[in-house]
Amino acid sequence: MRKTILLVDDDELVRITLKEFFTLLGLTVIEASNGREGIEKAINNEIHILIADYRMPDLTGVEMIKEIRKFKRDFKIIILTGFANEITNEVIREFGVVAVLQKPVDLGVLEKLITQLLSNPKNKRG
Repeated sequence: MRKTILLVDDDELVRITLKEFFTLLGLTVIEASNGREGIEKAINNEIHILIADYRMPDLTGVEMIKEIRKFKRDFKIIILTGFANEITNEVIREFGVVAVLQKPVDLGVLEKLITQLLSNPKNKRG
């Protein structure tokens, strides 16, 4: 079974780049351009990893994750941000965030992390 990533970022170039990258890794990618769309797609699809931008116009990545977690808990979360210092350890623990990656993202680091998360069931957060 192909693993599915939900990619939520308001920056179209980031979505295009990461979708192409994840597709080359053999993953299915569902895209959302804002937090509200991300909530809807997370609830209505089976996802294995949620990758969310922290700063988006309508909802922050954390606000979106908080809403999604009311309905689903069986996926891992990676937050992408240019503002890593704004994300507290409390938020990371509360919502089961497995990584906060600084933008621009190092694709080698991201690939290694995704591979680890999808291959090791002990890494399941929820």
